[in-house]
Amino acid sequence: MKSKETVLDFYLNSDSQHLLKEARRNAGPLRLAGARWLTEGMRTIMTDKQKMQTVLEEADSNWRKHPEPLRPENAELLRQWGVSAEVQQFLAEFSFDTDLAIGEVHLDQANSLKKRLDWEDDFQRALQAGLLSVGAGSTGDPLALDIEDSQVGYLFHDYFWEEEAEDPRKFFIKLNCSLGQFFWNTQFVEDYPIDAYGAAEYTGAGFTGDRSPDEA
Repeated sequence: MKSKETVLDFYLNSDSQHLLKEARRNAGPLRLAGARWLTEGMRTIMTDKQKMQTVLEEADSNWRKHPEPLRPENAELLRQWGVSAEVQQFLAEFSFDTDLAIGEVHLDQANSLKKRLDWEDDFQRALQAGLLSVGAGSTGDPLALDIEDSQVGYLFHDYFWEEEAEDPRKFFIKLNCSLGQFFWNTQFVEDYPIDAYGAAEYTGAGFTGDRSPDEA
């Protein structure tokens, strides 16, 4: 786990140096998840790319050992599916040669998109509903990106896999945040949901699965 000074020094060496200095002057410290400290001002001004870089540093996920350029055929699929330019850039920037565990959730290998389109029925079914599977929660619930607005959430895997005739969006619990913000939240926001049940409780979603209040 990195100290406050280590995280801040990381950003002082980044392109956001002047923004971070401004945040230091204008914002007090904010406690986030255990012993991690950042400023509220810095959290607000950081881009998705910067948030994800910080997450990878904090998670110590050996990400530096696994970089892999996004192959043209997968980049082309993202364009064909209408994924926003920002998300395309994010997935190209954080492309690895394996699925990457980040705490209790994980990010799928971006270069697996074409293979999954060709071979995975569940991936295809979600995509037809405008949901791009990009990772998974702690219990295997797919982490999906809503292509319409670039916000992410979880799919209840039991219902999604078993009730194939239903619209996958019925089982989609949107967390109303971007990909970078999602991974940031899982690392720095206390009690942030790491599966669909937790997300349903966290957001007050209408569909909550089969967990009773006593099991929450």
